[in-house]
Amino acid sequence: MKKSILVGYIFAAIILGVTMGIIIHVANDNKLEEATLKEVKIAEDYKNSEDKNKNVIQAGSAKEKSSPNSSIIFETYYNKCGHAEVKKETISMQDVNKEEDYFVEQYPEWSLKNFKSDEITLYKEVNDICKKHYVIREKDGYIAIYTVDGEDKETLKEVTDTLVKYLPQEDLELLKRGIRANGDRELSQKLGDFE
Repeated sequence: MKKSILVGYIFAAIILGVTMGIIIHVANDNKLEEATLKEVKIAEDYKNSEDKNKNVIQAGSAKEKSSPNSSIIFETYYNKCGHAEVKKETISMQDVNKEEDYFVEQYPEWSLKNFKSDEITLYKEVNDICKKHYVIREKDGYIAIYTVDGEDKETLKEVTDTLVKYLPQEDLELLKRGIRANGDRELSQKLGDFE
């Protein structure tokens, strides 16, 4: 009989242990579910507060700055001739690690068109013609190149080594009147006609 009592106690202990395990497991699942629901509620509240404050700037947000590898591009549009001139320069050391506002202040005659850490583009319009308008004429027996400004004033740019005395009469007449060229490519083409 002692054996049967001992087996009964062991059986009761096993049942009690399994029951306690199930109770503890269910309780932990309930706590886990409550914690998950709280986290979901907190996340929803945070999202709702973000939606309300979309226009609020976060403290510590990093603004883009110029880098040592940056280029500054100067775009000039000339209203009178409709041409654009683009100059690209490497950034100076004093302009490194600067934000947009710095370039707006540093170059007040220019508009800031684009600002990236590796490329800053400045733009302006000028009520004039660009410096790529030329007139080809004869000067002292040679072909000469003159630049033309917005008031049609000519300024000597260069005298070539091409003699005019070997040119046909019709070319000499054209040179006396002046041969206009817009842009370096057209200038090169027209000078090439005299070689």
